[in-house]
Amino acid sequence: MPLKNRNITLLLCSLALIGASVWGYWKFVFQPLQNSISFEKRNVAELNSKLSLARARAGQLNKIQTEMQSLQVDVAELERQLPKSVELPSLIRVFTHRVESYGLTLASFAPQKSAPKGLYDEVPYQVSLSASFHTIGNFFTAMGKGERLFAARNLALQGTNSKTDASKTVTATFTLIAFKYHE
Repeated sequence: MPLKNRNITLLLCSLALIGASVWGYWKFVFQPLQNSISFEKRNVAELNSKLSLARARAGQLNKIQTEMQSLQVDVAELERQLPKSVELPSLIRVFTHRVESYGLTLASFAPQKSAPKGLYDEVPYQVSLSASFHTIGNFFTAMGKGERLFAARNLALQGTNSKTDASKTVTATFTLIAFKYHE
């Protein structure tokens, strides 16, 4: 074969070999790597969006925790006003303390059957006491301003003539209502 034809053949074979090498590199190395890189870029973008969302939520966590603590304080305060149980010893202690502090004479304190009223129960007590009209009014005001919720119903006042204590001019008979949270 002449040298000229041999060089052309060698050149064509070299070009074919280089073309096959470039095609093989493109097909089996570059394209899979490019696909993998684009896939990982999408994953990174998705993870970055999740991270920014998580950071935003983490920023709100302190606000939510502060709000939760405030709500817990409010719940504790409301439970003092409207307890979950009858708490009879506590109720008697508060009631007798107020009776004594206002100088009332307690004649009777009798519990009655409680009545459910939606979210709470009414726990009634039939009470009879004697004092001056003004003192009984102050007593009801103090019971209403107390930490726990109370109500008075069916108040009946009757004048008395006490020979032992002239300041006891009225006998009050009423139903004292204590409230209990109904679970």
